[in-house]
Amino acid sequence: MTLRETHAYDDIIGLPHHVSRKHPQMPRSKRAAQFMPFAALTGYEQVLDRTAKNVATAIAKAEAQGDNDFGA
Repeated sequence: MTLRETHAYDDIIGLPHHVSRKHPQMPRSKRAAQFMPFAALTGYEQVLDRTAKNVATAIAKAEAQGDNDFGA
């Protein structure tokens, strides 16, 4: 794939940047916050930790009772 020069936006490239009269500009701090990472699955880590502890407890109980078959 080769890059080709295009002139598709030559008609608008020199125009001044639009500034709205109705809506004030967003402060930089809020604008930057839009791109901050977020936790899409809030609480997922806690669920995993709790499940791992429950499984470890179940295995420990089974071993204490002499049951060596852990469902495998």
